[in-house]
Amino acid sequence: MANTLHPSIKNREEIVNSLGTEKDVVHLSFGINDSYARGMGIAVFSVLENNPDLRFHVHLFGTTLSNESISRIIELAKMFPLAVTTYTFKDEAFQGLPMVGRYTHAIYYRLFIPLILADITDKVIYLDADTLCVGQYNDLIKLDISQHTLCAVNDEKRARAKLCPVLKLTSGNYFNSGFLYINIEKWVARDTTNRVINELRENGDKFKFPDQEALNVVLENEILLLPKEYNYIVDIIYKRVGHEKALPAGVILIHYTGKCKPWHSWGGSKVADLYYSYYERSPWRGISLDMPVSYKEMKRYARVLWFKGDYLSSVKWMAKYMNTKVFRKRTHD
Repeated sequence: MANTLHPSIKNREEIVNSLGTEKDVVHLSFGINDSYARGMGIAVFSVLENNPDLRFHVHLFGTTLSNESISRIIELAKMFPLAVTTYTFKDEAFQGLPMVGRYTHAIYYRLFIPLILADITDKVIYLDADTLCVGQYNDLIKLDISQHTLCAVNDEKRARAKLCPVLKLTSGNYFNSGFLYINIEKWVARDTTNRVINELRENGDKFKFPDQEALNVVLENEILLLPKEYNYIVDIIYKRVGHEKALPAGVILIHYTGKCKPWHSWGGSKVADLYYSYYERSPWRGISLDMPVSYKEMKRYARVLWFKGDYLSSVKWMAKYMNTKVFRKRTHD
C-alpha cells in the first residue's frame, strides 16, 4: 500500500488483513459513518459468501468507526480472507465545497475515493451500504472498461422518464450510483472529481439527488451500462404486504432504495427476509432489527406480523399505531 496520504485524509488504518500473500485482489469501497457500519458489514459479508474464488480489500471512507464496529469487522476477517482499511477525512477536507440542500459533505466521499486509491489500484467497486450481493463478480472484473470512466446500471424506467428531460440527458440513460465500477486511471485523467464538483456548484441547488445527478450529467457519454442484475433496485414498502414480485433469476446485487431499509423490522417482504438470512449469519447478528417509531411504521409492522401469522403481536402493534396516531393528532390540534 502507498505510504503517502492524500491531502484530504486525516488518518488511514488497516484494521485487519487475513489475505496473506494474495496478489490478485478486488478492491471494494464504501462511504459511510458508523450508523451505516451494520449495513456495510452485511453487504461485505454477502459479497464474500457469494464470491469464494475472489479476494477482497475493502476500503471504508468517512468518519471514525466505533470499537464495536471494528471488532465485528475483525470477526468477519476470521470467517473469510479479507483486508479492511479505514480512511478518516480531515475536518477541512471539504471546506469551500458547496452544501447542497439538506445533504451534508458526505455526498463528496465517493467523489474522492478514486483519487485516494489511485496509488493502490486501477479499478474499484463502489457500493452503497443498503445493498446485498447474491451473485458473483467474476465476469465483472474480467470486463474491458479501458475506454470508460465507470460502469453503472440504469435506474428504473420511471426515474429515467422523469429525470432525463430535466437534466437534458439526450441519451435517455440515467444511472443509479449505488453501484459503480470505476476505472480509476480514466477518472483521474479526465479530472472527474473536479468536473462533478463544478456541476454541483453551478446546478446543485436544482438537484433532488445532488451527487448522483451531477455524476449523470458529467459522465453521460463516458459510462458503460451493465445489465440491471448488477444493481437490482427494490423498494421494500412500494407494494402492499404480501403483494410483491419474485426476484428475477440471475440477480447479482439487490439495492434496497427507499426510506425503509432491510434492517427495519417493518419491511416484511421476501427480499427483506432474504437480507435477514444473511444478517443472522453475519457478525452483526447480535444487533436487533430496528423497531417502529412513527405511527406509519407501526401500522406497516402490524400488517407484516398479521401476514406472518403472529396475530397477537399484530393486534398489539395495531393498538400502538392507533394510540400514537390519535396522540399525534391531539398534539397538533
